[in-house]
Amino acid sequence: MHVEEVRKHLHAFQDDAGQGVSRKLDLEKEERLLNRMADLEPCDECESGLMELGEEYKRLRARLPELEKSDVRSHRKVLNKLLNHVHKVHKVVPQNYYIGVFMPLGLTFGMLIGLGFLENMVYGFTLGISIGIAIGAGLDAKSKKDGLTF
Repeated sequence: MHVEEVRKHLHAFQDDAGQGVSRKLDLEKEERLLNRMADLEPCDECESGLMELGEEYKRLRARLPELEKSDVRSHRKVLNKLLNHVHKVHKVVPQNYYIGVFMPLGLTFGMLIGLGFLENMVYGFTLGISIGIAIGAGLDAKSKKDGLTF
């Protein structure tokens, strides 16, 4: 199944589901992912993931108007499998991914610096968060410039 076919299933599901379900499942993010996947070199795992995602949209559409927690859980599982593949193999990440990764790391190191050298944890937190955000923003800008974000 190709990206265009999956996108058609996504749009049909969005039309039938309404805004509440679209927000709950974060279908805008999925649309951005599909748009980005159209530009990637196709691989077998991408094709199988897209096929699985298309089938999931069909299944969810048949279950409307009431989706159960198990339906949402299974959809997220299929989507996360595809997201992990795209991240690991194609190095494509969501927007602000690196800020989310480096800010807590900076906070941790800042706390250690604050306690060890500055004898005041607050200064360390501020320093660490600032460094983490700076590194994360730089990497996010680089990945956006290289076209590796969705």
